[in-house]
Amino acid sequence: MQNLRGRNRHKNPYRPSESFSLRLRSMPANLTAEAKSFWMKASATRDPEEKIKALEEFLSAVPKHKGNERLRAQVKRKIAALRLEVKERRRSSGGVRSNLPSREGAAQIVLLGLTNSGKSSLLSSLTSARPTVADYPYTTQKPTPGMLSFMDIQFQLVEAPAINPNLTQGSGLNSQTLNLAKQTDGLAIVLDMSRDPCRDFILIKGELERFGISLERRKSRVEIIRRKGISGVQIHLSGNLRGCSLSDVERLVRSYGLTGVAVRIWGDVGIDDVEEAVLESTTTYKPSIVIANKMDSPNAAENLVKLRSYVPGDVPIAPVSCRTGTGLDEIGLSIFQALELIRVYTKDPNEKEPSTEPIVVRKGTVASEVAGQIHTDLQRNLKYVKVWGSSCKYPGERVGPTHILQDGDIVEFHTQ
Repeated sequence: MQNLRGRNRHKNPYRPSESFSLRLRSMPANLTAEAKSFWMKASATRDPEEKIKALEEFLSAVPKHKGNERLRAQVKRKIAALRLEVKERRRSSGGVRSNLPSREGAAQIVLLGLTNSGKSSLLSSLTSARPTVADYPYTTQKPTPGMLSFMDIQFQLVEAPAINPNLTQGSGLNSQTLNLAKQTDGLAIVLDMSRDPCRDFILIKGELERFGISLERRKSRVEIIRRKGISGVQIHLSGNLRGCSLSDVERLVRSYGLTGVAVRIWGDVGIDDVEEAVLESTTTYKPSIVIANKMDSPNAAENLVKLRSYVPGDVPIAPVSCRTGTGLDEIGLSIFQALELIRVYTKDPNEKEPSTEPIVVRKGTVASEVAGQIHTDLQRNLKYVKVWGSSCKYPGERVGPTHILQDGDIVEFHTQ
């Protein structure tokens, strides 16, 4: 999470360091303590060669029986992908870097698209960045950032090199671009409405899915986030637990050596779903918007109608034209809503007015978590909170540390 006051001292709500980097797609059965320890070792390291070694150790500790066949197969595929990554790094040292620019603002959004879809023009229109804009294909060769202002916050937009449908899976710029997509907070898929946007969207969506990235969010889900200022395991339930209790969930999470994490639960969830989240065995969901670019072209309106039947219902479509400026003012709001962010303003008990710049957090955040973004001692010693805004019954209502905040709330923390 981040406080935009000053130099963004607070963490971004989507930082990769606050989630786990290893992702599989099947549910392990009866993992031993030894296997869990190897998994934790693999999850903790960012070096691909060290991760390969830890995964091989994990694989050796997973029993060979029918219930674990899918798990073992997916671990082997993950090892193969990591070996390809190591090989690519060694071969292209000094080539295009796959790392994202340093994060700034409330969230980081990667602009994805095919070549000549207008990503560079869009970045130039929305920010002060000046990327190379040209008619020839694959103009952008490295991630290019720019800052988009929205209300009293900013988003960092990063134009990624174009996806090339003619490249083999996992090679060249495609692999590096999709790696950017996995690391960032959200995606903006840029489509050229003067050609066939449905075909282009299907192609991009397919590339993302093959890389383990989904644009569709499950109704029942579990999210586990590492957060500075949290002690132990905090569980926030917005649904029902199936066949287990809150204490069962906490014991399971702790059994994998996880502390200092917030566990968020939506919908109807069982203990297996929680373990999937711990092991990140599900596809990575990325909050996304689709930017229907070049709406000034002759067939754009007709193409937009067709496109709506291909894009998932919870992914907003923003029709824009960089040439005429139509729709550009709506991009910030679309990103804000897609990422489910809220702004919280702090107020000192001795001051009449709140801060002018907010702490930006995700929907569902409770007051104590905001306190933890300011200082761990404040969260630890927090007794109650006074709130002004839509989440309270009346201005200045006194609430507890687990009070769920809403956008625009003003909070005043009290430790005694």
